[in-house]
Amino acid sequence: MIEASMHIPPGYATFISSAIRKAVDLPVVGVGRFKDPLQAERALAEGHCDLVGIVRGQIADADFAAKARAGATDDIRLCLSCNQECVGRMGLNRWLGCIENPRTGRENEWRVNDHLAITAKPKKVMIAGAGPAGLQAAIAAARKGHQVTVYEKETVAGGQVRIAASVPNRAEFGDMIRNQLTECARLGVTIIYGSGVWPGLIEEQKPDHVIVATGAEPSRPWWVADPEHDESALRVCDVRAILDGSAPMGGPQSGDSVVIVDEIGFHHATSTAEVLADRGCVVEIVTPGMVVGQDLGITLDMENWWIRAGAKGIVQTTDLVPMGFANGELTLLHHPTGINQTRHPEWVVLAVPPNPVEWLYNDLKNAGVSVERVGDCVAPRRAHAAVVEGERAGSSV
Repeated sequence: MIEASMHIPPGYATFISSAIRKAVDLPVVGVGRFKDPLQAERALAEGHCDLVGIVRGQIADADFAAKARAGATDDIRLCLSCNQECVGRMGLNRWLGCIENPRTGRENEWRVNDHLAITAKPKKVMIAGAGPAGLQAAIAAARKGHQVTVYEKETVAGGQVRIAASVPNRAEFGDMIRNQLTECARLGVTIIYGSGVWPGLIEEQKPDHVIVATGAEPSRPWWVADPEHDESALRVCDVRAILDGSAPMGGPQSGDSVVIVDEIGFHHATSTAEVLADRGCVVEIVTPGMVVGQDLGITLDMENWWIRAGAKGIVQTTDLVPMGFANGELTLLHHPTGINQTRHPEWVVLAVPPNPVEWLYNDLKNAGVSVERVGDCVAPRRAHAAVVEGERAGSSV
């Protein structure tokens, strides 16, 4: 096991370096998910190794060692071990990146010290949304000396990242938002919770520039019946509703049969399946693809997912395209043969592409406000795209 993801405990390979060190009279380097300096120091103090090798941690924060030496461990941007932009990109024969650090691999786009340049004309910047895109835009703008205020309609920051981190074994994904909030606090960014942004607020606050990061909302596929005319359609919901507890009627309960439709091919369907299986549901994932959660292979999560799914009785069925859900019957087209199959689940859970929440951006643009948008309200993608766009928007103010 190399470059283990967040499903594997930090320091998972320490026992190997410890055993080797007892058998040889040579310096031994310990590696494997060392996330922070305290963990590394403990491995050294307990005699497990003579040196510690940290790779992904320094991709996430190039100043990892300098901050550790200065005792500023709280300022370190901790690696998530998500493998999405480092190991995942290298596996695709692409240049290395980092889901949290937008400058990794883009050094030609941003000169090494350009982020240290303070503007001579500070502006009042308003940001709508405290997800990864909005927070990164706030960091980049505040770093240049602008007065930045972020408005978040929820009572906590994080957007979809916060929801994703609620899944067992993926709590570390929430470190992305914690790292961003730490940086925002250091730079003096004001975050106002429980308040969205609307045109009237713009007129009242009169910002010089607005960055819209309102994210995306669940979509309702064409093949789902209208719940006003078909009560069974009330039991169709998005994976977000399962994870945040907003599913109708409390969502699937122990003993319920659930079909999860995976049209994204990542953690959305697989993580939700585990949550429901742990709840006691009978779970099947269907996908038009050749494999469920196909992109888990890129991040080295696939093998462990198969083991967990098998142990939890999760059924995986491929090559099936949803064609309709009405009167409690789910029709699925087996596209290699053209033959229809049917299921009669008590719940259908959707892991399908969402829709951008773009009304605010459109209204402000039409009103002539200095505005731009970043993240999923441009087009729903993964967190790294949101972070990169936030950095670009904030840096360009």
